[in-house]
Amino acid sequence: MDIFKVKSLHKYIKESLPSLKFDKIHVGSLEGFTPPSFLVGEYNYPKVSVGVMFSAESNSQVLNSPNVWIENNYSISRIFSLRRELVNAKSRFSVYEPHTEKLYRMQLASMSQDEVKVGMELSRIYNYYFKSKEVGVYGKSADMEKFSFGDNVKIAKPVESVYYDKDLKASEGIVDLYSAGVGEHKISDILSLGAMGVKRKIVPTKWSITAVDDTIGKELISEVKELEEGDMYAMKSGGILGNHFTFLFLKGEWSFELIEVWNNSSKLFIGEGDYELYEGRRNYASNTAGGYYAVRLAVLEELKRMKRQFTVIAIREITPEYFVPLGVWVVRESARAALRGDLTAFDELQKLISAANSSTLYLKDIHERSKLLKLVRSQRRLFEFA
Repeated sequence: MDIFKVKSLHKYIKESLPSLKFDKIHVGSLEGFTPPSFLVGEYNYPKVSVGVMFSAESNSQVLNSPNVWIENNYSISRIFSLRRELVNAKSRFSVYEPHTEKLYRMQLASMSQDEVKVGMELSRIYNYYFKSKEVGVYGKSADMEKFSFGDNVKIAKPVESVYYDKDLKASEGIVDLYSAGVGEHKISDILSLGAMGVKRKIVPTKWSITAVDDTIGKELISEVKELEEGDMYAMKSGGILGNHFTFLFLKGEWSFELIEVWNNSSKLFIGEGDYELYEGRRNYASNTAGGYYAVRLAVLEELKRMKRQFTVIAIREITPEYFVPLGVWVVRESARAALRGDLTAFDELQKLISAANSSTLYLKDIHERSKLLKLVRSQRRLFEFA
């Protein structure tokens, strides 16, 4: 996680978002509202900080609602402005001890489906702001000695069921909550605070986000593999919030690749990408990290809707519009937005490749960059000459 001193970040915000003003928080007793939202850091693991993200104002849910932001076409600047209104009031815990009274109260608050009024005792204020490409940007932080909440915690039945089932594996709980319509962000919070599974422990938010996307993805892969193979070549493209996607659907069994391209106005960078074949991956997708599992999840959801399995190549192009990281949710939701677009079909692979090279913003040599595409074409040649 990157840390910026207030002075340098203030200059950055002043240049990018001149309308913003810095909030003030103080040491001592404080009341506020959490959407709910929590942040578990990975620094100094296994002794990690667990923070409740709160605002002094009610109606805090808009500060942590990607669906609302997307449905209302919020700009990156506006989302950033909302996110930095959240203050991270944190306490330190061992990840292996998720059973203290303070953490228990935080767990209950995290599971609420509505905003929660909270009370805190703050002992120190830190003049630092935080940003992470996985988690996003948040406002100031503070050390929290005490934590309490009002009587307005409302927990949905599926969440309550997973919490109280101590024999249910965390992976099963994740899938159950997803199937019940609970959002990935909420599931990640519950997992992070050690509120599900058999051997419960606290999980850094950065890790829990990927764990949720990966676990749901693996469940969907098993379902997609039961579908008929697609009999066409096709493409979809689009995106939101400075993230443009081009998806290539190739005839054949399930496999997936993600290629990322960054344009920061001054330089273009094309990453190595990551891919998996029908058998799946055995190691972490280190080149594209959490974005890989987020995009894969969106693709699998689309294949289920199409009722077909394909070999899918995803190209993510990050434009200068995406000037500040907002979190992995942007990658997932941008991919979902692109996949909601129209499907263009082709009768030949080469026509698909040509169309894709025209659709992409920066990457114009997909046939040279995609390892999966090279593999597919080599297999076709072997089949033709067999």
